[in-house]
Amino acid sequence: MSNDPVTWATSEDVIEFIDDSFYAQETVCKAFDVYNQTECFSELEVLLRRTAADGVSIVAVDVASGAVIGVALNKLQDKTDSAFYQEFTKTLKYPASRKLATWIADTKTKFDIFEHCGVTSLFEIMFLGVLPYFKKQHVAKKLVQVSVDIAKQLRAGNNIKVSINNQKLNLGNPPDIVTGIFTSQTNRKIAKDLNFEVGSKMYYDEFLYDGQSLGDLVISKKPYFTYEYLKL
Repeated sequence: MSNDPVTWATSEDVIEFIDDSFYAQETVCKAFDVYNQTECFSELEVLLRRTAADGVSIVAVDVASGAVIGVALNKLQDKTDSAFYQEFTKTLKYPASRKLATWIADTKTKFDIFEHCGVTSLFEIMFLGVLPYFKKQHVAKKLVQVSVDIAKQLRAGNNIKVSINNQKLNLGNPPDIVTGIFTSQTNRKIAKDLNFEVGSKMYYDEFLYDGQSLGDLVISKKPYFTYEYLKL
């Protein structure tokens, strides 16, 4: 297995991976039935491409087959951009994509991680996914480790961003922390092993969409998810 930056050549593979695998596996995506509402894929693709354009996302590639087996879709965010997700939800018309984006925005509204950590910039592990067949091969943990390493390099002033569209990417405001919203016990264990701190523990039944509690839709052994961070 190799862990490589997302490039123009692999960006389409990333979109396909998210559409075909991530939406079918991730807890909240499953709750909103994103995978079976394929009409919303094109709307969410806008978010995926805008995120990949930041130049800090990673793919895990199976060396034998050349196939993408895991993705860490990472986004750089300044405090001045904290309304990004709220604004994005206004562009969506399909229920599944709108609910998913609204849940992300609501999570960030409920817990202001910028204020909690006293920082102005962050590196967000937005979507983290691995093909089921490879789940016991520590692919996800390696993706998080590499993501943290990229964030540390940026923090040190090393511009290692990789453009997916041949546009020059400036270093910008280096991240102060790495963050992630972890909805699975596996990812929470990875975060714990890598010394992330739990900023907030939120229960699914705190979130209501179209008159229905998210807690009633989620199929999970745990009734909560965590919003975590790692100081650089």
